[in-house]
Amino acid sequence: MIVQVLKLIISLSLVVALSACDTNPVYGKNGNFRLKDAGPDEFAVLPSKELVYPEDYATLPEPVLGATNRADIIPQSDAVVALGGKSEQLDSKQINRNEQLLVASASRYGVSPDIRATLAAEDKEFSNKNRARFYDRWFRDDDGYLSKRKELSLEPYGELARLRAMGVRTPSVPAENAQ
Repeated sequence: MIVQVLKLIISLSLVVALSACDTNPVYGKNGNFRLKDAGPDEFAVLPSKELVYPEDYATLPEPVLGATNRADIIPQSDAVVALGGKSEQLDSKQINRNEQLLVASASRYGVSPDIRATLAAEDKEFSNKNRARFYDRWFRDDDGYLSKRKELSLEPYGELARLRAMGVRTPSVPAENAQ
């Protein structure tokens, strides 16, 4: 009797699991209730810039597959130009003259050039030592990531006091909460 009930439960769970793999023609993108081929998505259509005719068609560059069109809208670039900047600097990897003061100010207390690789290696080592238990991953909202790293997080006002003792200016802390 128990074996038959187990077979029934397993077969029903397999049917449910396999039926979840099928695509439903009633649901569109993001689960909204409409047919998939009901028409274009009005939010996917972007207006383009005004077309500009070149003075000489012979000087136009060769088309490149996947390249941007001059009539395409590039919001970040357009915002930079609207605010008086140069959109060419968005793609530049060099630190220009205006940013050198910012970099110098941010790195005045020392810089580790390989900080990302170091932190990634330390985090991987910590994760390997403190793996979440099976029930942590299945029954809790977080996978134990934050609860395992609670002792590694900064206490904000203790860090504020430490930075102020070093002479670092911290003007963004509200006066009533500062210690």
